[in-house]
Amino acid sequence: MDAKYFGFVVLIVFCGLSEALESVKNNNQPNFIIIYTDDMGYADAGPFGNPLIETPAIDSLMKTGQTWTNFYAAASVCTPSRGALLTGKLPVRTGLYGDNLAVFYPSSKKGIPHDEKTIAEVFHENHYRTGIFGKWHLGDAPDYYPTRHGFDEWLGIPYSNDMDWEVEGINISNFFIPPEEISTKWGIVAPKLQKKIYRPNINDWQVPLIHSQRQSNGVYSDIVLERPADQSLITQRYTNESIRFIRESVSAKNPFFLYLSHNMPHVPLFRSPGFAGKSRAGLYGDVIEEIDWSVDRITATLKELAIDEHTYIVFTSDNGPWLIYKDHAGSAKPLRNGKSTTFEGGMRVMTVFSGPSIKPGQVKDLGMQTDLFATFSQLAGFDHPDTAEDSYDLTETLKHHSPGPRNFIPFYSGSELRAFRHKDHKIHYVTQGAYGMPPKREVHESPLLIDLVNDIGETTNIAQDHTSLTAQILGYAEELKKSVVIKPSIVDSQYEN
Repeated sequence: MDAKYFGFVVLIVFCGLSEALESVKNNNQPNFIIIYTDDMGYADAGPFGNPLIETPAIDSLMKTGQTWTNFYAAASVCTPSRGALLTGKLPVRTGLYGDNLAVFYPSSKKGIPHDEKTIAEVFHENHYRTGIFGKWHLGDAPDYYPTRHGFDEWLGIPYSNDMDWEVEGINISNFFIPPEEISTKWGIVAPKLQKKIYRPNINDWQVPLIHSQRQSNGVYSDIVLERPADQSLITQRYTNESIRFIRESVSAKNPFFLYLSHNMPHVPLFRSPGFAGKSRAGLYGDVIEEIDWSVDRITATLKELAIDEHTYIVFTSDNGPWLIYKDHAGSAKPLRNGKSTTFEGGMRVMTVFSGPSIKPGQVKDLGMQTDLFATFSQLAGFDHPDTAEDSYDLTETLKHHSPGPRNFIPFYSGSELRAFRHKDHKIHYVTQGAYGMPPKREVHESPLLIDLVNDIGETTNIAQDHTSLTAQILGYAEELKKSVVIKPSIVDSQYEN
């Protein structure tokens, strides 16, 4: 045989074997799903669930999986929380926070920085299919779409579902300009917006439903499918698109990373006709029960495709409930307060892990959504980048109930560290209610100390009786502050050229 021909044959065989080995490797890789709700209360499902809201699918996930009762979002509002989940970094390290504006708004010229590596990018680099179906809220200009940050496909709304409104010529684009007129404009807008929220109409919120896809040649396809999005069908739409994505991935013999990011139960609340009046807890209960239906459809699909024992699922929320809307919001009980505060109700979120080798039960160890980066990487069998510096690997706790590696939680509001938890105790530097609700902002010259085991509602300051413990926790908090380089806020500068 001619030497050149022989070498050519060997090369073909080698390439074929390499492709076969890669295929085998991909078929053995586990799949990952994050089911992310928006403003869901700690007590809307799970151990402290509302008896008037039925959540059999979430309850089933808890029975087969592991429920974390001391698990936290990295912030108490949308943009910083979501940015932290995807980057494995505290918002102050990335600039995805705001001291003046809390989140990104429509027509923002900025978004998540391109030099920040996301968990989706890591999965993509390791030959996973990556998809997001639902809310993004990390920049609505095309250059900041999810498909520019590691996702192969996105179908969803670019920001919160209540953002595209207009009242007497005032809208989000001109609301903040000039700054000195904001309070006057809010006085005009607030009463009318509140009426719209309590009587939701699809046409009051001109939010776009966008489909974005990264083509194999590197070109992006970005299409606005609806404006306004039909929010009454949005939970079903996201669910059905997620199922399509799962089926296509299995058919292609590709492992997948799926981020199902619901817009609900953020106001305005919408549910499909089949769920209208279904719950004993009114409209809000209907919305939660439809999210539970979504969980059921996802898990049923995994079983049908025989990949349920090969797929990890995390169910959690971006922050606590938006309490100013009363019966249009969930409950954080027995935690104190809710969204946009650094009390427990603002950032502690009911979280469930399910999947291969996860030991069922309830865990009281500390965890944070930044930890999903390192944990998923470990479970998938590849290294996570050093950039995810606030991410702890929770694998040993998930698989063996071993003590968790995390012993602290920082509570930032914008760039301000307002509270700090170390193990079972928490100090408050600053306490403040949300959106004008009590308590009024108070800076504590002598920080408060709370025993979260015996005082989960944060009612009693025990600092005077435990001065050495308070000093010790203050020391840990100062160590964290010294280690964090705070980047300028991207959110506050979102309308700058």
